[in-house]
Amino acid sequence: MRFSRAPVLVTLLVCGISAVSRSQGFQVNEIGSCAVARGLAVTGSPCKDPSNIYWNPAATASLEGWSAYVGMAAIAVRGGFTADTSRRTYDADAPVAFPANVFVNYGAKGGRWALGLGAYVPFGLTSQWSTDFPGRFEALRASLTSIYVQPNFAYRIARGWSIGGGPVIGYSQVQLRQSLDLAQQDAVGGITFGQLGLAARTEFARAKLAGSATAFGFNIGVHGELGPDWEVGARYLSSLDFHYNNADATFGQILTNLVLPAGNPLGVPGGTPLDGILSGQFLPGAALSAQHVSTRIKHPAQFQVGLGYSGFVNSRISGDFEWTQFSSFTALPVTFSGPASVENRSLIEDYTNSWSLRFGVEHAFPVGIKGRIGFSYVSSPAPDISVSPLIPDMNRRNYTIGFGVPLSPRYTLDAGYLHVNTSGRRGRVVENSVSTAGPVPDGGGNTLTAQDLNSGFYTLSANVLSLSIRANF
Repeated sequence: MRFSRAPVLVTLLVCGISAVSRSQGFQVNEIGSCAVARGLAVTGSPCKDPSNIYWNPAATASLEGWSAYVGMAAIAVRGGFTADTSRRTYDADAPVAFPANVFVNYGAKGGRWALGLGAYVPFGLTSQWSTDFPGRFEALRASLTSIYVQPNFAYRIARGWSIGGGPVIGYSQVQLRQSLDLAQQDAVGGITFGQLGLAARTEFARAKLAGSATAFGFNIGVHGELGPDWEVGARYLSSLDFHYNNADATFGQILTNLVLPAGNPLGVPGGTPLDGILSGQFLPGAALSAQHVSTRIKHPAQFQVGLGYSGFVNSRISGDFEWTQFSSFTALPVTFSGPASVENRSLIEDYTNSWSLRFGVEHAFPVGIKGRIGFSYVSSPAPDISVSPLIPDMNRRNYTIGFGVPLSPRYTLDAGYLHVNTSGRRGRVVENSVSTAGPVPDGGGNTLTAQDLNSGFYTLSANVLSLSIRANF
């Protein structure tokens, strides 16, 4: 009995990074409540708070004195998968996520220059499914958190025009839990248990994977005035190349309670419990012993450009175009340092670049309260063949609303609400690690396409509540 295929499932550690729970790809945009309420269209017409360190580093030059902005978003995702054959629907079970952000800025009097520091989460995910979900052999739970820390400097180069930016230090953690299917494992002579008649999706183990990495990049921006009522801005956040070296992979046995019949191909007496034979695969040095796996994931670059108009009485409108370089997410090199080293491989993803259009409106009422609304359309970077429990990505429509309320001369409360609406998308629940760009060989001389692999329909919606406090000193 040879368990050559089980360690390959450790490769889903890196697939889990691309899972989607709330944004295009694994991008998170809920940074700053003012920005959320305005549909994230704040690069050309920025909010008057230090979250500009992320949204447009140049715009911080207009903030005089000390200011701080502290916020958190609560992201509740609802989704599910409906199988074509049984018509049964399996609901996703992702917990509410709470990404936070902190920004501090000091601007010189007259808006000549500014220094600041920000910590934010531009990429992340949480996906989780029930233990009876047929795609649990892809993932039971996947989570990713990538925190960026950015020192920032902005300088006014001409009247109404400024530039800014700074280095970015990123720290990323990823975790994955998944089931292992005994029917897919080699039993004897290259023949799998499934070929011997064992039912598919017979769970005999669960894998737990965890890894972390650091990476470095930069964020730069420019902001300027085109006239008394028009302003424009652009920013570029570079890609960060994370190397997840020596990620930990551990395996726990799940009892099948199966008994081998007489004359079985394993050559053991009839009535022998199969679980006793399988337990040897979990011993030190065996295929399912604790081991390490390494890979590298490039968090994609972001570019955003925007325009704002404030010629209306007490109101301004803004529009942004955002582009994310997910085409850099093409292949995942996987290197094992344990018994599975013979399974070193490269997984093909073939993502495309994604884009979004964003629009926002802000109106200042006489009592000092600011009302905000917005809308954005987001394109998915995932090809049809990559829609899975780890990657249930689809085009999105985001509707936003919020307000800013002064609590005192120094403190302001910002609130934003975002609703994610989608039309759903067909996807798969089985592994595909060969190609996403074209037909997939099935080992029998045939090819499998997205139409062949996708066996059901994924749905997705989300509600986001963001709260932030701005303080001026």
